Amino acid sequence: MKKWNILLAAALCGTILCFPSYAGTWVQEGTDWKYLDDNGAYAAGQWVLDGTDYYYMDGHGYMYTGWLNYKDAWYYMEDSGRMVTGDVQINGVPCHFDSSGALVSEGVETEVLDMGFSFAPYVTSPMCEAGYWNALFDASDDLLLTPDQISQLNQRIAETPAANVTDLAALPETFDGPALTAAMAAFTSPSGLYLNGQPVPEEYYEAIRANIRDAAVWADMPLQYGFAVNHTLMKAHPYGDALSDSPDDPEWDDLASSSVYVNEPLAVYFFTADGKYAYVRSAVCPGWVPAEDVAVCQSKAEWLDAQNMSQVLVVTGEKVRLEGSLAYPESSQKMLSMGTVLELVSKPDTLVNDRMSWYNYVVKLPQRAEDGTFVQRLALIPANRDVSVGYLPFTSGNILDQAFKSLGNRYGWGGMLDSQDCSSYVRDVYRCFGLNIPRNTTWQSAMPVQITSLASMDTAAKEAFLRTLTPGAILQFPGHEMLYLGEAGGRFYTLNDVSSLLSPLDPDGTRAKLRIRSVILNDLSTLRANGDTWLEQLTSAIEVWK
Repeated sequence: MKKWNILLAAALCGTILCFPSYAGTWVQEGTDWKYLDDNGAYAAGQWVLDGTDYYYMDGHGYMYTGWLNYKDAWYYMEDSGRMVTGDVQINGVPCHFDSSGALVSEGVETEVLDMGFSFAPYVTSPMCEAGYWNALFDASDDLLLTPDQISQLNQRIAETPAANVTDLAALPETFDGPALTAAMAAFTSPSGLYLNGQPVPEEYYEAIRANIRDAAVWADMPLQYGFAVNHTLMKAHPYGDALSDSPDDPEWDDLASSSVYVNEPLAVYFFTADGKYAYVRSAVCPGWVPAEDVAVCQSKAEWLDAQNMSQVLVVTGEKVRLEGSLAYPESSQKMLSMGTVLELVSKPDTLVNDRMSWYNYVVKLPQRAEDGTFVQRLALIPANRDVSVGYLPFTSGNILDQAFKSLGNRYGWGGMLDSQDCSSYVRDVYRCFGLNIPRNTTWQSAMPVQITSLASMDTAAKEAFLRTLTPGAILQFPGHEMLYLGEAGGRFYTLNDVSSLLSPLDPDGTRAKLRIRSVILNDLSTLRANGDTWLEQLTSAIEVWK
């Protein structure tokens, strides 16, 4: 049994609450119950005492069941609606409630509530672990898709044009270089962007255009193929600064497009005139990356052969770094993000970079030679790193286990700052199972999988649907997506990488927009900047396993 934390401060323990008592009648509506008092009114948003048992009627007048948060304390209402007291087991977890019904502790062993960090509203310390949510879902260990089914799904996604997942090997092997550079140099200067707090001058964009326009290209130019040798950032144009949409936000690059992972295959079109940037296409996005982060293969055959990995090592930690080295700087402290895939080689008792391979995985690491060409060299990843030999089994429990590893990580628009935005966070989690889903929310919404429209549903219908939804599914509203966790205490919770939301700390009408910029756990009563709850704004649910 895992340790669970005390949910309530000691000051709440033993609190006696005064609940109203009514002489009334229970009235059934479908599968729900209401309580009609002797004045002919339905009790709503309040407690009722029936004999010696307490019940809670929600704001619509329906009998409440499950976990209830009331005046900063947690209560549990049985399926019959009766409030529990004393020692009971809930979903297999021992819980102790005081005589007033308030939860005192949960689990075999308890710890002090103060975890040293704060939570979003309606979140408790046990909720901050995947095990809490997996214990609520009986099928958390059931396989959602087999490896063969995942491979078939990846193929179907790649065959869906609107999903924008490209089979790089099927791209035309030549292109019109002058036509491509001319088209790319003709971009319209973005408006409202700032560089170092000042409006971006037009000459800045002109320099970018010239760097593209003057590139060494020709007609019938052969497409080249390569790999990313560093975790890098793809942008809409070739430049190295951060161009923000606000003068006081230096950590936002409006033209960032996508993270690129170490060992990610790339189609390489051409380099800028100064040789500093390469125009490439990954399977999920086209754009510009620093040339120093790309190694070009000598042939397509070499590129294809390097992707033919007999055994893979998958990075399942949110970030894994290789050990430092003075003699081998090309691999020293190299950062590998979640979902990175490397070829695992079997070389027992081997000397790699002047170190014996004992207690280390031996992998092939892509590197860039002095002339920019692709080479592979062996590297060591310590056995203690968070990695998996082969892809993880695709289960709901494993999805949540992976998702919680990023809790508190910073948000990075387009993948800047070696971070994730909402859709790349979801994509990185799914990559650990061998799934190659599209880059952004719009493209993900085009996948040939089960996508349920929630836009026309009212709140009650959405709640009813969520109660049937498998944890780990993707929830979306315009401009944002999240991973569904489940229901607790009548609230529905998600994990997501979010930029901003409306402050829950301020009174109605005075709420400020908070710059969150983190992976957070929150419930769907969270408010968007327009004042609507996330639950109200939900438009779709995506279940890739259906």
